Order: sequence, then structure tokens, then C-alpha cells
Amino acid sequence: MRKSLFPVIFAIFCVSCGIDAPEPNVYAPFRCIEEPENRVYYPEEKLVFKFSSDVNPNSVAAGFSVSSENAGKLESIEVSGDTVTLLPPLPAEDNIFITMTSALKSSDNRPLMTGEQFSENKEVRELLYETGKKLPEIAEIIPDDSKSMTVAVRFDSGVEIKFSDIEPEPEDMMKLDDWYVFLFTKNVGSFTVKKVKSAERDYELENVKVTLPSNEPEKSEVSFDSAVTDTSFTLSVKGDSVIALALENSYFICRKGCTAVLDGLEAEKNYEVNAEVWTKNGKVKRSFSVETGEAAPHIMISEIMHTPSLEPQKSWEFVEIYNYSAMDFDLSNCFIDDKNDGKGVDPLAAKNEGTGLVLRAGEVAVITGNEAAFGDIIPKEALWLTVDDTTIADAGLTGNESVQILCDIDEVRTLVAEADPSSFKTDKGFSFTADAHGKKCQSEVENGTPGVYEECR
Repeated sequence: MRKSLFPVIFAIFCVSCGIDAPEPNVYAPFRCIEEPENRVYYPEEKLVFKFSSDVNPNSVAAGFSVSSENAGKLESIEVSGDTVTLLPPLPAEDNIFITMTSALKSSDNRPLMTGEQFSENKEVRELLYETGKKLPEIAEIIPDDSKSMTVAVRFDSGVEIKFSDIEPEPEDMMKLDDWYVFLFTKNVGSFTVKKVKSAERDYELENVKVTLPSNEPEKSEVSFDSAVTDTSFTLSVKGDSVIALALENSYFICRKGCTAVLDGLEAEKNYEVNAEVWTKNGKVKRSFSVETGEAAPHIMISEIMHTPSLEPQKSWEFVEIYNYSAMDFDLSNCFIDDKNDGKGVDPLAAKNEGTGLVLRAGEVAVITGNEAAFGDIIPKEALWLTVDDTTIADAGLTGNESVQILCDIDEVRTLVAEADPSSFKTDKGFSFTADAHGKKCQSEVENGTPGVYEECR
């Protein structure tokens, strides 16, 4: 009887003395109470997870895993008190998978509650986050061995730079593809781009510094070599100090030498062609008096399907030739090669008996293996040519080997057309395409357009 009265008496004592009665012992579950919002995250950001109490760092490896679709398992995880953070840089243009299980423990060893309530079935908390494009970074600088009056800078993604944002201000500037080339009035060891605007993200990098080695550049002469056809002027420049070339309105990165072609000239006509070579020691100018030759036929490789999505691949590979001149081109005694080693050169033959090998002006030819599966896909007006095996040249086409058309002209094997698909990356199932204006692109439709010449937009 005395035992049963004790709690009552103790409670009356607490109330009369102004003392709060002790709370009953309630179990507080260990939970994730704050997760990153559902949006696209950029590589320079972090993902922060907050929990109801401090996290046991020794349990993270077993209960909190992070992986990405492209990069695999991610290890850059930081634990601090009640937060777990995935640190930058996050993998760009990827999907990040977060998995949390009850193996993740609080500092006082309570298991993570991943569902609405505890159960014998161990639930797993899975989250997915998408990442976007990274900010641009300098990928390459020319020269890399000395100071220079000319500096070429390539970023790893598209950027926009204004002339007025260069400090010190250059004398001249040109942009070509991913490169910016700056010409200064004296040798520079460094300069600053005050604003670099990303072409792919709404973001501006500030005060990007470009630094070169401290030694002075050596003097170097520039040599010129030129050639003329009926429709083109070719200029080759060489020299240890050469960095870039401007030929009329076309620009080229040279890396101690390069060859530039000025196309679209008229036959039997005189031209004055201007060239500027940007070197470590300044700008070198030359003018050339050019007289084009008599009109001649010309062909080009306009499309290469090297990685078709249809199976078997060898039955859907093709190379397309376009005659962009005003004269017919005779493909008799012509060959195709895709390794340029002279070992896998295949002669061209007409697919259908009785068909000639003359490619008319403005028309298209398609080259396939002899077991191609195109059927009626190739237009009837296109000239269909085959090689004498199931593949084209050496064991089939690839995206990293150039393709050449060679012809025996006056008993001399001559290169008449060439295209390098590695110069423009395409998705699987889409062909490498080039047009008569020098542009390169990916085919607009899957598995290409064999027999139909397409302009790049």
C-alpha cells in the first residue's frame, strides 16, 4: 500500500514545491529533415543534407552512397555535425544518385529512419539530381614556352569576349571556333580578361588571368609556299614563331605552321590575295597576285556514315561524293581508302551492270560495301558505287580515320577528295556531313541521307 502511494505523494510534492515532474522517456527517431531542392545543379555547387541530430561519420560509407551515371562512385563527401555534404565539383551534365539506408547512424548510434515508421523491411531512400554544364575554363594557351606578342587561348566551352575587356588592351583580336587570338604591341607575360561570358550558361567569369612562361621569345623567320588551281588558292606558312593566319576573311590556328585554302574562285581570273601571319614577334603581312587555271572538274566527300544505329553496321555504312563543279567527273580508275596507309585501298565499281562511272556536275554518288542493305533508300538519280568486299576500305569506317578518294590520273595516283570525320563529333546513328562552303555538321536525320546532298545550316 505504501508503494502504490509513493508516485502520488511524489507528484503532490513536486507541485507544491514548484518542481516540474519528469517527462516520460520518448524515443526520437533519426531522420533526414532537409534535402537539396529538386532542380538542376551546376558543377561548382554542393548538395547538402541535414539530419535531426549529429551524424556518426563512421557510418556514412555503409549508409550514404553517391554515384553518377557517367563518373561512377563519388567520394567527395564531408560530414560536419548534423549535415552530410557532397562537395564540388559535381560531374557536369550527369545524373547523381543518392542512396540512404538505416545503416547510416546518428552520433548516439540510432539508425536512420528512411520510411514513415520503423519496420522489419529495411526501406531505402533514393534520390536523383541532374547536373548542368560546367563553367568555361582555359584548356590551352599558345605559345606555352615564352612571352609573346601574339597569344591564342582556347576555352573548353564556348565563350564571348569583348575587345574592351582585355587588360592591357591588345592591338588586334580575332575569334576562330573555340579560340581567341590576341595581338599586343609588345611581348606580354600575362594579361587579364575582365569579363568572360559563357555562351552556354547565363554567367560571367570575372578577371580571368592568362599567364605565359617568363622567358623572351626567339626570333624566327616565316616561310610561305602557295599553289593555285582553277577554283582555289592554297597558302602554307611555316616558322617556329607562327601562331595564327588570316587569309582574306578566313582565320586559322597554325602551331608553328599551317595550310589554308581559299575556295570559290573563278577559273581563268586574276585575284589579289592578302595574308597576315600572327607570330610571337608581331604581325607579318604578304600579298599574292593569283591567276587561276582553266576550269576542271571537282568532287568532295559530302557525307560519311561511320557508326550507323542499324545492324549489322557494315551493311549501313556509306560514303557520299558530291560533284560541286560545272564539269563531269570520271570515277574510272578511282579508289577509296580510310586509313591512308595504302594497304586497304578499294577500287570503285558500279552497283548495277551497265552503269557508267561518270559523276555528272551537281550530282551525287554513294559508296557502300557489296552487301549493303539500302534497297530503295538511295535515290535512283544518285550514282551507286560499291567496293569488292562487305566493308569499305580497311575493315569498315570509324569516326577517327579520314577517308580519301584517290584516282589514277596520267598514271599517277592522285588525291582528289578527303574528309576527316574526327574533326566534327557526331552522335551514334548520325552521319558526318560537309558542304561545298566548308561547313561541317551532323546529319539532321538518323542514319543519314545517302544520295541526297545537304547543306549545313
